[in-house]
Amino acid sequence: MFRSSSYWFAALFGAALIAFWPMYLSKLPHGADRYTHLHAIVMTAWVALLIVQPLLIRSRQRRLHRALGSLSYVLVPVIIAASLALTHFRARSMSEADFLAEGKFLYLPLSAVALFALAWALAIVYRSTPALHARYMICTGLTLIDPVVARIAFFHFPPLANPLHYQALGYGLTDLVLLVLIARERGERQGRAAFPLMLAVFATVHVLWFTAAQSPGWLAFVHWFRALPLT
Repeated sequence: MFRSSSYWFAALFGAALIAFWPMYLSKLPHGADRYTHLHAIVMTAWVALLIVQPLLIRSRQRRLHRALGSLSYVLVPVIIAASLALTHFRARSMSEADFLAEGKFLYLPLSAVALFALAWALAIVYRSTPALHARYMICTGLTLIDPVVARIAFFHFPPLANPLHYQALGYGLTDLVLLVLIARERGERQGRAAFPLMLAVFATVHVLWFTAAQSPGWLAFVHWFRALPLT
């Protein structure tokens, strides 16, 4: 199953290097706060797992696959904590005027980490069912498409007329990938429910960016989040 997924995630990692070069990688070892560094490190480790784990299954090294997989019980909570801390730190770093104008964008990292956590939790619940486990693990990686695509479009292409259009690209590509995966599985007998379920969840979260996240209610929520003593 999904023997080529390692290569697709390797390509996504290469795209991430392009996406994060202008504002982060080009400024190393300085130019960023410790929360950004931690987030970059743990997400790189996760993508490395997404690349290596299918290769181990392909080479029948299941014991090593399970040993590395057990690292996720530590790595994923750190990823979630690092993502929340980075989002909180950036929110607190905004002036009041900037927060009123840009607070809605906090929806993007917060929703991404929620989708990531859900996909990983389902993968762990179904860890004894390889057909479902593999599919949900793939969905953890799909949460990376939007931040990569949106940044590449923003930094490397002519500006779009509306800032919301960047998520139209990133979210649209993510949902298209899920649709392609669903179409490819028409003949599969096991695990077919995973991608339709995740498409419904992803699409709902994506639609909420264009609706609820643009409302005063969302700004009130992130104002509460910003006031928490996290960073």
